[in-house]
Amino acid sequence: MPRLRNLTLAAILVGVVVLPVNQPVAPHLRAPSADQSHPRIMAAAAALSERSAPVAATTTPSSVRASDIAASRMVAGKPDLQREVFGFVNSINLNNWTTWDLNLLSTIAYFGIAVNSGDGNLVQYDTGWANFHSSTMSSMVSAAHSHGVRVIVSLDLHDFVYNSAGAICQGLNPTNAQNTINQTVALVNGAGIDGVNIDYEGTQQYCYTGPNTPGVTDRDWMTAFAKNLRAAMPNRYIAIDTFSGSAEDNQEFFDITGLAPYVDSFFVMAYDMDYANSSEIPLGCASYCSNPVSPLNTYRFNVTKSAAQYTALVPASKVIMGQPLYGRWGCVASSNIAHQAITNPQTTTYAYASQLINQHGVTQAAGHRDPGDGVSEWDTWWDSDLNCIGLQFWDDVQSLGAKFDAINRYNLGGVGFFSLDYAGGAPELWSNISTYFSCPVTMSLAASQTNTQFSVPLNAGSCAVAYFEVRQYDTTLNQGWLPLNPITAANGAGAATANGYAGHSYTFMARAHSAAGVVSSWTWGTTSLASNATKVLPFNGLYTLDAYGGTHADNSGPLDSSAYWAGWSIAKAAEALPGATAPQSGFILDGFGGLHPFGAPGLSETSSSGHYWPGADIARDFAFLPDGTGGFVLDAYGGLHPFRVNGSTAPLAAQGAPYWPGKDLARKVVIFSDGTGGYVLDAWGGVHPFGINGPSPVAPATMVTTGYWAGWDIARDLVLVPRNSNHSGYVLDGFGGLHPFHPSADGSTMPASLTTAYWGGQDIARGAWLVPGSATAGYTLDLSGGLHPFGAAPALTLYPYWAGKDLAREIFGA
Repeated sequence: MPRLRNLTLAAILVGVVVLPVNQPVAPHLRAPSADQSHPRIMAAAAALSERSAPVAATTTPSSVRASDIAASRMVAGKPDLQREVFGFVNSINLNNWTTWDLNLLSTIAYFGIAVNSGDGNLVQYDTGWANFHSSTMSSMVSAAHSHGVRVIVSLDLHDFVYNSAGAICQGLNPTNAQNTINQTVALVNGAGIDGVNIDYEGTQQYCYTGPNTPGVTDRDWMTAFAKNLRAAMPNRYIAIDTFSGSAEDNQEFFDITGLAPYVDSFFVMAYDMDYANSSEIPLGCASYCSNPVSPLNTYRFNVTKSAAQYTALVPASKVIMGQPLYGRWGCVASSNIAHQAITNPQTTTYAYASQLINQHGVTQAAGHRDPGDGVSEWDTWWDSDLNCIGLQFWDDVQSLGAKFDAINRYNLGGVGFFSLDYAGGAPELWSNISTYFSCPVTMSLAASQTNTQFSVPLNAGSCAVAYFEVRQYDTTLNQGWLPLNPITAANGAGAATANGYAGHSYTFMARAHSAAGVVSSWTWGTTSLASNATKVLPFNGLYTLDAYGGTHADNSGPLDSSAYWAGWSIAKAAEALPGATAPQSGFILDGFGGLHPFGAPGLSETSSSGHYWPGADIARDFAFLPDGTGGFVLDAYGGLHPFRVNGSTAPLAAQGAPYWPGKDLARKVVIFSDGTGGYVLDAWGGVHPFGINGPSPVAPATMVTTGYWAGWDIARDLVLVPRNSNHSGYVLDGFGGLHPFHPSADGSTMPASLTTAYWGGQDIARGAWLVPGSATAGYTLDLSGGLHPFGAAPALTLYPYWAGKDLAREIFGA
């Protein structure tokens, strides 16, 4: 199967001047050190760039040269980025730039231009040079500058062999180094780009300076090179790539504090740490073993430690934490062990690793988090192409996000990537970058509110916002987070409309979704509602129950359920506990007869005996007594089973209720406002009175109804109207019609005919609810969650909706 193959560096030495060898390097410079944290991929990628270019590429440059573009000013930053987002691009994949979101980048580093260490000249006959002078490069530079992104070129020289006359020593020799600087200035000015990235990687050692001199360390020459490059390019951006462990004791190849005055940023190569960490605590492997490429913590070399070490030596604003857009994979012995010997470890791109399950020959794939740092992803699979168990360590968006968070916590200059072309336009990656580094949102929320409905103003400045996402949490009840409606932005600003309860405090979190489809980090705000806050809507709170037990706010503050059965349509009814704080608590009824509290804590059933049938979907509805001390559960056959709450044990019994043994006909139950009795609704629309602890106050023979459909299961809900003797109401049919009824012997009159949403011939309606105190205004609920006002009830803007799904079960509130 196609993978980014393991890259091996072929030594390319051109015009090397062989110098006499110095005395043996001092032992303390050879000792194992933090230099062992150096990455291998940079040298391997450089080798690909240093391949010989086709003759046509070197002798016939593009007619559109990068040098034709006017030099841009040094880009100090972008207003839509909170930190630097610095990305390399390999010369061999330069055309990948068109897949990136340039709005989310601050710096692009072209990788790269090779340095001939023998004389310091820039190598002009390889792929890196040819592609730098291509129309693709010109197009990228032009597009980058138009988006406020700086472009720099990487100077590449790598040699980890102890050799006082080796490539690093020769390349940093002052005479050769000055040649490099002179040619680099000309290259940058001619291309109209913004600066240089120094990618010189080596091991600290003494360099030969003459037969009778002690030599100078390559560390000192490295610092001198940066100093002289800065002198030659005072207004250009200069970055230097350094090892993740270089700041551990600052005694190795890179003199971090010595370099700091001359560079704009340290690109910390916080990757390929798996090589060095293999032999370190806590792994202690005898040879290479699988482990995170860029661990967050735990291992000797890790991102968190690097952040702490670098910021102890240089300003945090100069530190860019480089991250890998690649991983390591190979064949292993077990699919259950994170850290184990790995056969022929190779490098895989982010683009490949993130699509593992779609790759040829991959089956039985399983993802895990590293037991060491807790965030790095490692995957295992059966690889039929290689006939082995495959294992890969890589950084997905969750792992990268954890490192992004560390960058923010340490207030570093930004994040970097090697390299962008390994991921391309992966939308989840760019979204993650924006989430942590772009499009900050400001919330201008007043500390207190005098109305139960109020505004949450949001602003993302110059960010192109498609909409704001807002969630609400009740800090008085410790319940939420309620998603509010998406807020359309105009010129980067918008405002959410929220609702709450008087005397409660609320926390809001908001983030922006950009026009490019990326998401900002969350911002937070808090507010409190006055205890005498004016009620804006004609109810305290209104909620929809879904089939799985979820309670959803309808232009109301958030309330949580205590039970939820995902994917199981077992929730039957929900009712608010009567009282001064209604509807902030209540019960949800499941099909077996269980009552589950929602909302504010403190509500519990005294005894559940007599209305629970495990495994039998037999419960249909329940109702509270008006004083909230108990109520009745209705079973499918019409049986009414009493319950009490919060310690109440007073006797409770229903009298005269209908009963249909073995027939699933009962649908709804309501209780009169004086608690003397109530009604049971049957499936055909029949309304049947019953008494509580005595005879029914309404004689069955006196019932006058306007809707009854013998043999047709079409009745859906039953509501009582206030006043009018408190015994009249409406039956809701499945098409949405409300049919009035009343007793003829209690002095009441037939309730008025109401015009409601109606779906003729379609069983769509699921519930009805009257606004408190009103006999003519309310809402009907359709099967998908839609709320349809009737009478003088105001239209609502926030309610759940499951288009085309029969999930809504009941509407309730107070």
